[in-house]
Amino acid sequence: MIQNLKHLTKCPGCDKTYSHTKALVLDEDSNKTTLHITCDMCKVSTLIFVSSGKTGIVSFGMMTDLSRNEVKKLFKTEAVSVDQVIEIHEFLKEFNGSIKEFL
Repeated sequence: MIQNLKHLTKCPGCDKTYSHTKALVLDEDSNKTTLHITCDMCKVSTLIFVSSGKTGIVSFGMMTDLSRNEVKKLFKTEAVSVDQVIEIHEFLKEFNGSIKEFL
Protein backbone atom coordinates (compact mmCIF):
# COMPACT_ATOMS: atom_id res chain seq x y z
CA MET A 1 0.00 0.00 0.00
CA ILE A 2 2.91 2.39 0.58
CA GLN A 3 3.58 2.29 -3.18
CA ASN A 4 0.16 3.92 -3.64
CA LEU A 5 1.45 6.98 -1.76
CA LYS A 6 4.65 7.35 -3.77
CA HIS A 7 3.12 10.07 -6.00
CA LEU A 8 2.79 12.28 -2.91
CA THR A 9 6.53 12.29 -2.21
CA LYS A 10 7.41 14.50 -5.18
CA CYS A 11 6.56 18.09 -6.01
CA PRO A 12 3.88 18.40 -8.73
CA GLY A 13 5.65 21.54 -9.99
CA CYS A 14 9.22 20.33 -10.55
CA ASP A 15 9.15 16.60 -9.61
CA LYS A 16 11.80 17.08 -6.90
CA THR A 17 11.48 14.79 -3.88
CA TYR A 18 10.11 16.67 -0.88
CA SER A 19 12.06 17.26 2.30
CA HIS A 20 9.44 15.76 4.63
CA THR A 21 11.00 17.43 7.65
CA LYS A 22 9.37 20.64 6.36
CA ALA A 23 5.86 19.18 6.15
CA LEU A 24 3.28 20.91 8.33
CA VAL A 25 0.68 18.56 9.85
CA LEU A 26 -2.60 20.49 9.80
CA ASP A 27 -4.98 17.82 11.01
CA GLU A 28 -4.48 14.25 12.14
CA ASP A 29 -6.51 11.49 13.73
CA SER A 30 -6.50 7.72 13.53
CA ASN A 31 -8.04 7.64 10.02
CA LYS A 32 -6.86 10.79 8.26
CA THR A 33 -3.98 13.22 7.96
CA THR A 34 -3.80 16.60 6.23
CA LEU A 35 -0.41 18.13 5.41
CA HIS A 36 0.93 21.32 3.83
CA ILE A 37 4.36 21.23 2.23
CA THR A 38 6.35 23.69 0.13
CA CYS A 39 8.99 22.53 -2.34
CA ASP A 40 12.51 23.75 -1.54
CA MET A 41 13.36 23.97 -5.24
CA CYS A 42 10.42 25.71 -6.97
CA LYS A 43 8.48 26.97 -3.92
CA VAL A 44 5.17 25.38 -5.04
CA SER A 45 2.97 24.56 -2.04
CA THR A 46 0.77 21.48 -1.88
CA LEU A 47 -2.02 20.31 0.41
CA ILE A 48 -1.89 16.55 0.89
CA PHE A 49 -4.80 14.50 2.18
CA VAL A 50 -4.42 10.86 3.25
CA SER A 51 -7.21 8.78 4.77
CA SER A 52 -7.73 5.12 5.48
CA GLY A 53 -10.93 3.16 5.62
CA LYS A 54 -12.43 -0.22 4.92
CA THR A 55 -11.43 -0.05 1.25
CA GLY A 56 -7.80 0.90 1.93
CA ILE A 57 -5.80 4.12 1.76
CA VAL A 58 -7.06 7.05 -0.30
CA SER A 59 -4.78 9.99 -0.97
CA PHE A 60 -4.44 13.04 -3.12
CA GLY A 61 -2.46 16.23 -3.28
CA MET A 62 -3.37 19.57 -4.75
CA MET A 63 -1.27 22.61 -5.47
CA THR A 64 -2.23 25.74 -3.54
CA ASP A 65 -1.24 29.36 -3.34
CA LEU A 66 -1.76 29.34 0.44
CA SER A 67 1.40 30.00 2.41
CA ARG A 68 2.30 28.01 5.51
CA ASN A 69 0.97 30.78 7.78
CA GLU A 70 -2.23 31.29 5.77
CA VAL A 71 -3.10 27.61 5.82
CA LYS A 72 -2.48 27.42 9.60
CA LYS A 73 -5.00 30.24 10.13
CA LEU A 74 -7.49 28.68 7.71
CA PHE A 75 -7.45 25.31 9.43
CA LYS A 76 -8.20 26.95 12.79
CA THR A 77 -11.34 28.71 11.54
CA GLU A 78 -14.86 27.42 11.80
CA ALA A 79 -16.37 25.73 8.74
CA VAL A 80 -18.91 27.62 6.63
CA SER A 81 -22.43 26.75 7.77
CA VAL A 82 -25.38 25.81 5.56
CA ASP A 83 -27.15 28.99 6.70
CA GLN A 84 -24.17 31.12 5.57
CA VAL A 85 -24.23 29.49 2.13
CA ILE A 86 -27.97 30.15 1.79
CA GLU A 87 -27.51 33.73 2.97
CA ILE A 88 -24.84 34.53 0.36
CA HIS A 89 -26.86 32.74 -2.33
CA GLU A 90 -29.91 34.91 -1.57
CA PHE A 91 -27.76 38.05 -1.53
CA LEU A 92 -26.13 37.26 -4.89
CA LYS A 93 -29.46 36.36 -6.46
CA GLU A 94 -30.72 39.90 -5.75
CA PHE A 95 -27.43 41.78 -6.26
CA ASN A 96 -27.36 43.96 -9.39
CA GLY A 97 -24.13 45.92 -8.87
CA SER A 98 -20.69 45.57 -10.34
CA ILE A 99 -17.94 43.32 -9.02
CA LYS A 100 -16.20 46.45 -7.74
CA GLU A 101 -19.25 47.30 -5.62
CA PHE A 102 -19.46 43.72 -4.41
CA LEU A 103 -15.88 43.64 -3.21
